[in-house]
Amino acid sequence: GEPGARLYRTGDRVRWLPEGTLEFLGRIDQQVKIRGFRIEPGEIEAALRTHPAVREAVVLARGDAPGERRLVGYVVPQGPLSATELREHLRGYLPEYMVPGALVFLGTLPLTPSGKLDRQALPRPDHIEEEAYVAPRTPLEEVLAGIWTDVLGRERIGVHESFLALGGHSLLATRIASRIREACGVELPVRALFETPTVAELARRLEGMGDGGSADAPRITRTSREAHRVKLSALGEAPP
Repeated sequence: GEPGARLYRTGDRVRWLPEGTLEFLGRIDQQVKIRGFRIEPGEIEAALRTHPAVREAVVLARGDAPGERRLVGYVVPQGPLSATELREHLRGYLPEYMVPGALVFLGTLPLTPSGKLDRQALPRPDHIEEEAYVAPRTPLEEVLAGIWTDVLGRERIGVHESFLALGGHSLLATRIASRIREACGVELPVRALFETPTVAELARRLEGMGDGGSADAPRITRTSREAHRVKLSALGEAPP
């Protein structure tokens, strides 16, 4: 009821143009959007610093195209530390989609002449401390790893690498579920790729379903466009 009072804070910085429209200028905070998830890098940095072997940490979203963006964690360790150990630590604090897909270990963080963090000077993740590669150990893991490498466009994928950290999203999950149905004869819901995001976890889930099992996923079938009128959106009907 107070004139001019703030109704809702989005975190977006805008300006009001004379004709009454709003022009988006950027974010007030460091929030980023990756694969449909809104992420505050500061939360990940705080989780990284809870590890006793981490002295400093910075997290950025890197990637030129929106679909290629991924989280990169820059860590200054103060003791022996591996990427696998650090990721397992983060999974105790954060959901899988917030675990950085790449970790870069540095001796020190780059600073500006005034002593502030120089984000522009952080190296591109060319030399990355990746998840330790573990080869498939069973025939089912070999099949799943082969499907993942093909769909995700990777040379090889270890059984403990995360689907989300590798750049997976719902469209790719749909393709993988379809390939698994063809290869294994199992109806797998798309959400399974997010609930069990590694080859090892997914293999255990499929083994528990048995041959020709189902995970309550309805089969997608082709329908006739002439038999049904398809609504394009909630705002109107499809043209005749």
